[in-house]
Amino acid sequence: MKKIFLYLLSFILLTSCSEDISQDIQTDMLQEADQFFTLSEIVNESSYLGNFSFGDYFRITSASLPGCPTLSLNSQTLEITLDYSKVETCDQQNTVARSGKIILDFSQANSNNPTWTMKYEGYTFQKTKIDGIRYFKRLSTSQNSESFENLKITTENNLGFTIKGTYTYFLSRFNFRPFGISYVGRHEGINPAGRSFVQSITEAKELFINCYSEGFTLPQKGKENWKVSRGSTDLNYTVNYTSTQECVIQVKAVLPDGRTIDLQP
Repeated sequence: MKKIFLYLLSFILLTSCSEDISQDIQTDMLQEADQFFTLSEIVNESSYLGNFSFGDYFRITSASLPGCPTLSLNSQTLEITLDYSKVETCDQQNTVARSGKIILDFSQANSNNPTWTMKYEGYTFQKTKIDGIRYFKRLSTSQNSESFENLKITTENNLGFTIKGTYTYFLSRFNFRPFGISYVGRHEGINPAGRSFVQSITEAKELFINCYSEGFTLPQKGKENWKVSRGSTDLNYTVNYTSTQECVIQVKAVLPDGRTIDLQP
């Protein structure tokens, strides 16, 4: 009788532990998906800014850029400063809190090897901070490449990512003015739980300037894969961006266990 009681007690404990572990894993997947979406959003939301040329900024107004930053153009140093700390009013359909500065240096953009940089100074997007320098290179009149190392992202809850990555951009113009951008690429690093991960675009993301000018920075279409290493196992999240109406984007993620969630309903 005593042995039977011990067996029953062991079974209950094991079952309880198994359920707790399963719940923890499911909760962890939801948290991971939310963190990765935040990371993907802040890395890509300023990409358009890095693909405008120095000349484009002379034709761009503050009101046509998300967050309506104060624009400062220096024709001597070929430097552009976007200051989000001096915004007074911003009459855009989609308003998102930003602070700090983004500085673009075009001093090498007219060389034989056309390059320029985008640097963040105390910049935050929806209370998530991004810090570091992104390096751009002109491949053709409509194509640019980008690379970065040690880009640091810190969320509102003080969760940190350090990432490196490469992207290729295709800029569409009409009458010499940009009206759309599509891009592919990937970035990788270590997530706040200490796991290595790769976020890669599996179907080009596309974003149109008319939506961007109204503060919408999510792509109108595109697909991503987020791969997270857990020891000898890799977990994969698949993410789909679709436009439900003009400039309104729905983001759905399929978790590694097959569940589907709305990251941007």
